[in-house]
Amino acid sequence: MAIAFSLAGAGASSETSGAAVSPASPATVNANDILIIHAYFEGTATAPTTPTGFTLLDGPRVIESTIARMWVYGKIADGTEDGAANALGSQAVTTMRAGRCYSFTGWVSGTITDLVRGFAFLSHATDPQMPTVATTIAGGLAVGLVGQNDNNAFANATGESGGDWVEAVAEYTVALTPGLSLGIQTCTPTANPGTVSGGSIATTNDPCGVIGFEIRPSVPAVT
Repeated sequence: MAIAFSLAGAGASSETSGAAVSPASPATVNANDILIIHAYFEGTATAPTTPTGFTLLDGPRVIESTIARMWVYGKIADGTEDGAANALGSQAVTTMRAGRCYSFTGWVSGTITDLVRGFAFLSHATDPQMPTVATTIAGGLAVGLVGQNDNNAFANATGESGGDWVEAVAEYTVALTPGLSLGIQTCTPTANPGTVSGGSIATTNDPCGVIGFEIRPSVPAVT
């Protein structure tokens, strides 16, 4: 069994004080889908609330010292999450807050913390740089969650080795102040399991960061 990207929910964002930011799960969610929420909060003073049923898996990761922070939340779906709102909170600040939820198929066994692991992060002043991600079992998928502090378009990363990063779905962009973009890149390393290294996404030069990690279908057997 192999992990594969499935669907993206509608992104959610705000810079209005007290407004709720609740990214939706994809319209169709099946039992045992792996759900991942990518949260992006401008600045370093404000943090999201962990959505009900989700586990904090990584973060905060800081973009260029003070620009923004990002988090990763996950859960194994029970199949009732079709289009459900996932609350990141209603913080009383006027800085940008955003999130998006993605689903993946291919779960075999294991908890969310067993299967989503190997986190790495790279921050950059202009263009997203892809972290090195190693998969640990055949069928594992490398994932990169991209956040940028302006509403820029993304494309497939280029210049990597060990596999090919692909933009799994069009980025979520919103024209706030100054705006933001959230994107996702995926890669099945050529060696499978293997390591994908390097690569970057050409954008219009704004502070950005990428959280990289593996999603695997099960825990490797102990020998």
